[in-house]
Amino acid sequence: MPLPFATQPRASRRLLGHQEAEDLLARRLPWLLGGMLLWALAILLRLVWLQVVEHARYRARAEQQHTTVVPIPPIRGELRDRRGEPLAISIKVESLFADPRVFYPDYKAGKGEERAWGEPDRKAAARVAAKLAPILEQPRSALLEKLLRKKSFVYLERHLAPAKSDAIRAMALDGVEFQPESRRYYPRGSLAAQVLGFTNIDGVGQLGIEQTYDKQLAGLKGELIAPRDAHGKLLILQENYSQVPVNGASLQLSIDATIQHIVEDALEEGVRMAHPKTAYAVVVDPQTGEILAIAGTPTFDPNHILPRKFMNRPESDLSPAEKEELRRELDRQKEARKVHPVEDAYEPGSTMKIFTLAAALEERKVHLGERIDCMGGRWKYNPKIPPITDTHRHGLLTFEEILWQSSNIGAAKIGTRLDPAVHYQFLRKFGFGDPTGLNFPGESAGRLLAPDRWTLPTQYTMSYGYGLSVTPLQILMAGCALANGGKLMQPILVEKIYNDRGLLLKEFKPTVRAQVISEETANMMKEALKGVITQGTGKLAKLDNGVEAFGKTGTSRKLIDGKYDLRRHYASFMGFFPADKPQYGVLVMLDDPAGDTTGGDVAAPLFRRIGNEIMRYRETTPDPDREADLKLSLRDWPSSETDEASVHVERGKVPDLTGLSLKAAIQRVVLVGGVPKVDASPGAAVVRVVGQSPDPGTPLQPGGVVTIKAGNP
Repeated sequence: MPLPFATQPRASRRLLGHQEAEDLLARRLPWLLGGMLLWALAILLRLVWLQVVEHARYRARAEQQHTTVVPIPPIRGELRDRRGEPLAISIKVESLFADPRVFYPDYKAGKGEERAWGEPDRKAAARVAAKLAPILEQPRSALLEKLLRKKSFVYLERHLAPAKSDAIRAMALDGVEFQPESRRYYPRGSLAAQVLGFTNIDGVGQLGIEQTYDKQLAGLKGELIAPRDAHGKLLILQENYSQVPVNGASLQLSIDATIQHIVEDALEEGVRMAHPKTAYAVVVDPQTGEILAIAGTPTFDPNHILPRKFMNRPESDLSPAEKEELRRELDRQKEARKVHPVEDAYEPGSTMKIFTLAAALEERKVHLGERIDCMGGRWKYNPKIPPITDTHRHGLLTFEEILWQSSNIGAAKIGTRLDPAVHYQFLRKFGFGDPTGLNFPGESAGRLLAPDRWTLPTQYTMSYGYGLSVTPLQILMAGCALANGGKLMQPILVEKIYNDRGLLLKEFKPTVRAQVISEETANMMKEALKGVITQGTGKLAKLDNGVEAFGKTGTSRKLIDGKYDLRRHYASFMGFFPADKPQYGVLVMLDDPAGDTTGGDVAAPLFRRIGNEIMRYRETTPDPDREADLKLSLRDWPSSETDEASVHVERGKVPDLTGLSLKAAIQRVVLVGGVPKVDASPGAAVVRVVGQSPDPGTPLQPGGVVTIKAGNP
């Protein structure tokens, strides 16, 4: 019998009609744990996806939001003359750019190039544009368009003047930053401008040496990753280079700046005297082929390609009158940029006679002193062909006198003694019909027909310079073969290439293209051609102080619409000196001089002026062929805003430049807002500032000219 107070086991109760909690938990626990594991696995997979698969994309998005990639151009290599005088250098400037993302508050970077820009803050951008417009001298609307352009980097103005940089930096505007760049500067202005060429705003060569050697001069671009601070300002630090720029190589040219200046001055006198369409000249060392000067008129200043009023203005902003003015200026610039001695092909006329007679002399078809009947100045060699005429009625002339008096009939009679194939081969060996090998943009090869294309009069007319076309440089290089013992040299314009540390990378040595005639024949021609100056058509070319020279006048009619125009012609003189061992070969040419003038009338006097001044230059510079090679380097430029070139200058006042290197002096003038003008003494191998104008401390207006007199210290 059970006790009344004994505890009896109770039957299990169900909760709300379901199983007990313990049973429920036991059955559901695996599902809960499985779900938690799946959730954890999903999170883990998501993290792996974000950290591994999508890592690069999200990192790029973060960098796009917090950094900007700024392109850093390298310093372009220098161009210097044979003595080390700078002809083209690069100076430090700043350019202003904008990061339009600052004006898009909802900007978000997407995958690849995909970006969500949202709506811009036009009021903020308009305030910045309003402050920049008067300083940059640009329309406010144009600046606003640039500030809101959907790009991460937009130039507002390149190569700012220092005064503009200072004014903008003082305003501390949002969304605009400065980028260090270099600007091409030509210290001697228009000197040798057509040969040197120039660069565009991006530093790309557009003409001459700058174009031909653009790849070597340009170097390799770099990139800078600029992070933003808490206020969104870019922190441009040199240690943040993602790609370090490599500065360009520097070129040492064969040009002698002093001889170049002599030639350009002489051409200006020729233009005043004879009023030609153009005038041009080349000076070459006949022994090596080095071009010492090459010039033409009109010319230009590569520092100022266009007038200031047209800079930074699209053509759509110009008035009709301004558009017409710009068109005329561009046409003038196009003509001024031509390198006529290399690009122009013309019928040479009488200067070709020396090559005809040299070939006949080499082939023993004629001998010195032989008399030729010049037919009283008119020779009807074929009834069906117009006669050959001379300007004077000559009878019997010796071989030498045919050169002295420039007889067409005498040259034709001697030339036609040559077999046409032999005649043609001599002309080819003299370099006619082929480029000279100068490797210069726009160089013409001229025109020389093969004998199978010659008509009856071709060999006759070709003997005295018609029926073929040549460039002035071609004919001068051919003339050098008479001056150096019969060797056709390849012209040299670039002598050496250095890297930016001054290490020699490449040297261009004298190259003999062909032995055209024997040394004996060359010497006989030299002796014969002396008489052109002493007794013949080139008397006005005679040099001072007993310096002997030899050469040949040239006058050739122009072929206009298939007919020779008796009123239009080329007048030229080619000469070499000193005669015993010529070191200078000079060709002077005037295109369409006024009046019925000859090469002896207008070109020979310019040869005399050039020759006399070169000889005076030689006397003051005993060693025209420098003893030691020059090492060119970009490394002595100021490297930051805190170095000497910046610390010791005061804006608005002329700095003290005495004793500085030419580069440092130019840099200081630019930093104070002035325009440097270099006046360099001839023959200076080590260039230092020896004088200046105005004096140090003189007030200087923005854009004021400071003349730097440089020479040997």
